[in-house]
Amino acid sequence: MSGSIQATESLDPRPARRQAKFDTILSAAWSVAAEQGLAGVSLHEVARRVGLRQPSLYAYIDSKSALYDAMFGQAGKALLDHMKSWNYSVDPRQAVRDGCLALLEFVVDHPVQSLLLFERTVPGFEPSPASYAYAQELVAFTVAQLAAAGITNPGHVDIFIALVGGLINQQQTNEPGGNRWTRHLDAVLGMFFDYVDRTQPPTRQPATNG
Repeated sequence: MSGSIQATESLDPRPARRQAKFDTILSAAWSVAAEQGLAGVSLHEVARRVGLRQPSLYAYIDSKSALYDAMFGQAGKALLDHMKSWNYSVDPRQAVRDGCLALLEFVVDHPVQSLLLFERTVPGFEPSPASYAYAQELVAFTVAQLAAAGITNPGHVDIFIALVGGLINQQQTNEPGGNRWTRHLDAVLGMFFDYVDRTQPPTRQPATNG
């Protein structure tokens, strides 16, 4: 028992404190972005909001680009976790629709994060490989869902992404909070699946003996 207490007391609390402070910095950055736009995020304002002088902020983040990168990674992980936690239908094509609804819910609930993930609103910013890995995993997740629904042609995958992304983008750009464009999701998916079924050769069934 005493050994366990000694081991607990010997744990270094500094990494946890540093991570907590870093999370506070990212939260402040998102608040600034929500109020002033992503381009309006500044290290000076973020430092002020977390009670640090700007030079002290460099102990946690060394540049504005690095701050955007951390925000991109955090948003990407949040979206990926959200998509994976959704309750999907056992019917593969209905599951594709469920994925669209999950994405739409995230975009509606996190508009600033979605802008950073899907729109090039910060001139010159490119996410690091580590932060972009979440986006790549999300694409792989979506491609696997489409494959289960019989969509395997890369061109068809591109069309699907363009259609769904276009609907959501139009909605968020022109009528945030409404449904003028997103209410057409079922019609768009119906046309898409019909097109796939007409243009993609059917999957050949394995030969059976006898």
